[in-house]
Amino acid sequence: MLDTLQAIDTSIFLFFNGLHSHAADIFFYWVSNRFVWIPLYAFLLFLIIKKEKKRSWIVVIMLILSIFLSDQTCNLMKRSICRQRPSHNPELAEKIHLVDYPDGNVYRGGQFGFPSSHAANSIVVAVFAIFYAAPKKKWAAALLVFWSLLLGYSRIYLGVHYPFDLLTGYTLGLIYSILMIFCTEKIKNSLYKASPL
Repeated sequence: MLDTLQAIDTSIFLFFNGLHSHAADIFFYWVSNRFVWIPLYAFLLFLIIKKEKKRSWIVVIMLILSIFLSDQTCNLMKRSICRQRPSHNPELAEKIHLVDYPDGNVYRGGQFGFPSSHAANSIVVAVFAIFYAAPKKKWAAALLVFWSLLLGYSRIYLGVHYPFDLLTGYTLGLIYSILMIFCTEKIKNSLYKASPL
């Protein structure tokens, strides 16, 4: 059963990883770069602070804590499960498409990739932003989910994650974000139950 799932995972990976071009190499390399999205993160923090006002510090702290927990859970699982990234799998060496760093070195990521921290952390940011920055704007929710999925796809494109790595990362991130939003609301209600917005 496990071998069958691995085979399916690899087949899906190879299909999507194989859809490449020079322009897409550049595009997805930068999509996958965390630092590129700093302006987006700053904008989302601004919207959260604007909407939550004096309660925003609670939301921001819980968001940071959520990202920390999802990221560290992924890292712990990577070190425990030790599933090689496709970019480090010698059996895929002749089949996989990898992308170069701007300096010409090949981008391979770390040794192990299950689950994906990019997927987990991005969905945490997306869910918190949907809930606290734009709770009634469906178009904003759709854009944030699309952004998270695009970031996830970039990891397959770059050859550093299997689809199941992403699915597991998204699941972990979703669990953490829902749990932490629940805790955030409890804390907010406890501290500001007698205070107006």
